[in-house]
Amino acid sequence: MRTTKISIAIDKRQLRDARAAAKTEGLSLSAYIARALGNQLEDQRRIDAARELHASWGTSAVPTAADRDAFLARMSRPRAHRSRAA
Repeated sequence: MRTTKISIAIDKRQLRDARAAAKTEGLSLSAYIARALGNQLEDQRRIDAARELHASWGTSAVPTAADRDAFLARMSRPRAHRSRAA
């Protein structure tokens, strides 16, 4: 995986807590933050998928059985596994 260095501003307490959590998990701070960001992006993908699916129901606020099945299939896709060092 290709990486890029960036600079961010973060609350001192959040930084302290992130460093402690990364150490507990045996990760570098960069790996810990990258994993957290990846999880957040995955969560956002799922939220976007739910919104898209809900919009596809049209004027009906109640999904059909096919709508429910499509939603469950899309939302239950497993997350990509990341190595602890990533």
